[in-house]
Amino acid sequence: MPTDPLTTTVLDLDAGLGGRADLLIGGGLGLYLKQRYLQESDARTLLPRSRWPSARTTQDIDLFVRAEVIIDAERMAHHRQVIDDLGFVVEADAKWLKFAREIDGRRVILDLMVGPLGELESSVDRRNVRVKPKGSSGLHARAADDALDVEHEPFRLAVRDGTRECEVLVPQAFAFALMKLGALRDRIGDADKDEGRHHALDLYRIMAMLTEAEDAAAKDLGTRNAGHPVITDAIRIIDELIADDRGLGRLRLREHPLCPRDADADWLAAELRRLIQA
Repeated sequence: MPTDPLTTTVLDLDAGLGGRADLLIGGGLGLYLKQRYLQESDARTLLPRSRWPSARTTQDIDLFVRAEVIIDAERMAHHRQVIDDLGFVVEADAKWLKFAREIDGRRVILDLMVGPLGELESSVDRRNVRVKPKGSSGLHARAADDALDVEHEPFRLAVRDGTRECEVLVPQAFAFALMKLGALRDRIGDADKDEGRHHALDLYRIMAMLTEAEDAAAKDLGTRNAGHPVITDAIRIIDELIADDRGLGRLRLREHPLCPRDADADWLAAELRRLIQA
């Protein structure tokens, strides 16, 4: 992988946390890492690699705080110390949730998130979307309620930069699709249409890269989460924004400059429904 500020930051975070930190990375960077990994593997995917959109990443690192960390004030304090030591500064408009630093003139944003906690919900303090350990402050994570089973059997893959290397975790397609559908719902009405375009294309990318193992796992996850409000809402989003001939999600997909010429929105809607439903 080419050396860049995002790679450097991931390696710095892993090293600062003692190595083998099992950083769980979502968002554009997670999809980028997964695409680079699958391009070099022999895994069978739903669409051949020649029909995937070109790999893209962002300036953000969407880092999921693991459940066992978010409930532990001491471990969260250690995470905050590492973030400070690496020169990150808290973002004023997302205090304790987002941090930023510059590397070689490029701004890198660290966005802390946490998936649904289930029975561990009572072990944290939550106010709106802010989640933190009880009796602590200084580091929060944004609740990603759409990310059902985000920690379930993630991809484990290597990140390299010269002589340095670490392993990171990337969520499976089931959780990724639910997160991106929620993001599409939230940003489709933006005056700046680029966010909607990116989320629509990422949904196409997620399904194009679906592996046989992920497909099998999704059947179990769909059964386990059948009837969950997140699943119900995801189906509504698919129907209204992608399956409908006039859906804005379908339009934004076609508008994206990286959208493959043969991209089929009807296929995408049908495969998304199949992936997340029992």
